[in-house]
Amino acid sequence: MDPISLTLSLDGPPEAGQVEPVGGALDGGQVKARVLELAAPADEALGQTLSCHVPFIKEVSDYIIFSGGKRLRPVLFMLAAQAVGGAGDFRRAAIFEYLHAATLLHDDVIDEAGLRRGRPAARKLYGNEAVILVGDFLFSKSYSLAAEEPDHRFIQALTDCTTHMAEGQVLELLRTDDLELSRQKYLEVIVAKTAVLLAAACQMGAIHAGASPEVENALYRYGLSLGVAFQLVDDALDYVGQEHEFGKPVGHDLAEGKITLPLIHVRDAADAQARQRLLGLARASRADRQALAQAKELIVQGGGVAHTFAQARRYARHAQQALEELPAANDAWQTLFALPHYVVNRRN
Repeated sequence: MDPISLTLSLDGPPEAGQVEPVGGALDGGQVKARVLELAAPADEALGQTLSCHVPFIKEVSDYIIFSGGKRLRPVLFMLAAQAVGGAGDFRRAAIFEYLHAATLLHDDVIDEAGLRRGRPAARKLYGNEAVILVGDFLFSKSYSLAAEEPDHRFIQALTDCTTHMAEGQVLELLRTDDLELSRQKYLEVIVAKTAVLLAAACQMGAIHAGASPEVENALYRYGLSLGVAFQLVDDALDYVGQEHEFGKPVGHDLAEGKITLPLIHVRDAADAQARQRLLGLARASRADRQALAQAKELIVQGGGVAHTFAQARRYARHAQQALEELPAANDAWQTLFALPHYVVNRRN
């Protein structure tokens, strides 16, 4: 599947009637409880499948995998399988946490990160070379688990996903400091870097459960739109969130040259003089904390954060609409339906 062709455009205002996702039959507390209920056995499966011949690899892997996180990706795999009448498999679900952990290890090296989930990033303890290699191990581990699935579509979906993810990492690198980055090119980055993994978790849950191609496609589109909404919220909260909520520094996207929708929206809406000032501050933000603070203030006051949250709600509703194409509405379906509303209203 081509993930870009399946997503909505970020051009223009949110479409009428697609702005606010509905909570469904579950409130935020019930959704969180359901996710945690599935996350516990997912942790157990990770401990059982994470084996290797080099103790150091397990040490680094344990450090990143068991340092927190909500297990959203393996939980999505389980919920998708259950929503279409399957039982799911926590061993297969581990695939998605291994992939996620691998990308975190690689990203922290690229970003020279010092903090991850409230603790020193693995690269600070073990070195860049070690965490890159352990990330490669985790990628391989995910394929080893996927190869156990008899349906060839399962590993094909994983291959498509990891290819798009690699493209996304390269695209983000190439587009660093690109203050003229368009909305569409920004969307391409967040789809490939973040959304395709959530989409694959849902798609592969459907495949594992023996769902029809039509249901598989609907769940893929659900996960893709949910992933875009998730990343949009992250990008908005980087301007207005607090470090203690995330366990990692906030307000650093711009300082690291990451151009996200809050800046893009204000830049495109500004007159020539305001645009020039904003871009000048953005350029200086790399080395000047005062310029960074001023740029952030302009972006928040200019409506960039509010617009990004509005777009996140639009994608969350789009995810729900994809899910409405599925037949029976069991407990897993209800959780999936309520999840987009929970995602756009989260604070961490």
